[in-house]
Amino acid sequence: MVTRASIHSFDAFTVIGDQSRAVARSRQLSRQRRIDDELAPLGIPALALGMMLIGAGLAFLPLTIGWASDYGPLMVYTAYILHLSLAIALSVWGGRRIRDHRRFVSYTSDAVQSALNRR
Repeated sequence: MVTRASIHSFDAFTVIGDQSRAVARSRQLSRQRRIDDELAPLGIPALALGMMLIGAGLAFLPLTIGWASDYGPLMVYTAYILHLSLAIALSVWGGRRIRDHRRFVSYTSDAVQSALNRR
């Protein structure tokens, strides 16, 4: 009687392939972590600049009505919405860099502390 091989059969090539994919993934994550660590100091200035741009956008909100009558509502309101959306995106990006860096520092300091306690 002839039976078909199982689709989920594991051989040496499958295991080696899975290991190489896992190694490639870990290298990609470590490369991403290095990029995030390099960008982490930009979080505070990005958040501050984004908040200032949001404040400036809200301060000039009453003037947009006059500008819309002078230069056309489509151009003025499109520029205003674009300005605020970019300012919000910059603030969110800066806040995430700060949050991720603090989580990473807290996680690594906890890991170092637990490793020292084990000794």
